[in-house]
Amino acid sequence: MKKVLIGAMLSAIAFSATANADEEEVVYSTEAFCMLQNDGAPDNYLKAYAEKLGDTPSKKTCKAFRKVVESSRPSDWDYPGGRAYPGSIIKFSQHQVEILKAAKKKKK
Repeated sequence: MKKVLIGAMLSAIAFSATANADEEEVVYSTEAFCMLQNDGAPDNYLKAYAEKLGDTPSKKTCKAFRKVVESSRPSDWDYPGGRAYPGSIIKFSQHQVEILKAAKKKKK
């Protein structure tokens, strides 16, 4: 009986790990918040992001990130691999890329 129970538990753990492997891990950072804000992400998304981050970055901080991105990101940048700009270690989730692309379309 113990072997059956242990086998069932191991199967459940393996299934759980596989199911979670399909989910994207989102890393919350001040830089990513500012880039999302600067690129036109919706206010409700930014509010939720700030709650996960634990703080809302200042306008001064986001302005500094905007200058860095504007000087290094080509105007036709399409977030390849989720990267925020060339050489960035920030990687947006697929959902965030979709939000940014939608915001870009609205600006046009």
